Amino acid sequence: MLSVPTNSDRGFTLIEMLISLTVGLVLVASAVQLFSRGVSATWLISQRAELQQNARASSNLLTKDISLAGAGLPTGGLALASGTGSRPIYGCDYTGVCYLGPGNNASVTYPNQVVGANTINYMYGVIPGFRKGVTVNAAAGATDVITVVYADTSFLLNDYTVRFNDLNGNSVTFTLPSPAPNPLDQAVNNAGVGLQPGDLVLFASNAGSAYAVAAVTSAVPAGAGPSYTVTFASADASLLNQNAATSNDLKQIATPAGTAGTAIGVTATRIWAMTYYLDNTTTPGTPTLMRLVNARKPVPVAENVADLRFTYDTFDDTGNLLNATGDGGMSIGISPNQIRTINLLHLTIRSQLRGETGYQAMDMQTSVSARNMSFNDRYK
Repeated sequence: MLSVPTNSDRGFTLIEMLISLTVGLVLVASAVQLFSRGVSATWLISQRAELQQNARASSNLLTKDISLAGAGLPTGGLALASGTGSRPIYGCDYTGVCYLGPGNNASVTYPNQVVGANTINYMYGVIPGFRKGVTVNAAAGATDVITVVYADTSFLLNDYTVRFNDLNGNSVTFTLPSPAPNPLDQAVNNAGVGLQPGDLVLFASNAGSAYAVAAVTSAVPAGAGPSYTVTFASADASLLNQNAATSNDLKQIATPAGTAGTAIGVTATRIWAMTYYLDNTTTPGTPTLMRLVNARKPVPVAENVADLRFTYDTFDDTGNLLNATGDGGMSIGISPNQIRTINLLHLTIRSQLRGETGYQAMDMQTSVSARNMSFNDRYK
């Protein structure tokens, strides 16, 4: 006898539906949690990668400039215009806008020292700016500023002959010799590599027995050369050009015999004075590492830099360590000329966005030997 199959019209019971729904919700919740963790991990990794990239780039640029400190400069630093009571300053652009201090609106005077009966202002290969910057973290206090100075060996300004057009040296004509070396690439008015307002030029005369540092105050007029006239007007924003100065100014080199004209034996070299500082006022809440080249307009290096601090190792002529502090011993009379090692104590980069537990951060630390400042020609 065959059995006839019958179809049941029964569906899922309520209990079966509830169990299925619960299992499904558990699976969905697990998937959402895994996805959320994956997104968070991806965000953390991308932030960390960006941190590392910014930290390495800014640290490399900073340490490169520091390693060149003093290159091409006379041993002992450069004496600046002195004798008027108005000390030359740095930290400002050629228009007079300043960027240092607690409000990113102040300047800093160059160091000076007493030489005989005179007080002489100096520009050194390294100039510490201990706590001369803004405060990002109140607990840590004001950040540091650093200025390094070295000669520009790419732009061959020293190939030009120098003519002073007035007794104070406020107008100088540079003329290429004949035949001219790379005239198109080395034109004084070249927009890319030539002199710009705010640039600093080192004039040296009589085989290096006299020096003067002057600041370009106007754009170099257009023209094909081979002669280019550059303005070094008195009372520039950095107070390097002072017609009333009694020493170390252009007037002393331009008119050694009381008459302006072609200066025999005078050479000119552009120098780079690189000032690094933090800007926390242009975009509040986003502290930015800035690089101010000479007295040009500053440019950003990296955003979200939370701290910048240095210490300096100074040594005497016999190699004894004198000091290892944030100001290089300037507060107790040690000259920046005795700095041999610059220690980047903190270059702290933080993430752009704040996570659940706060910002991510990376702190770069290194030491750089200022080899050009320790050179001594013992065979001279």
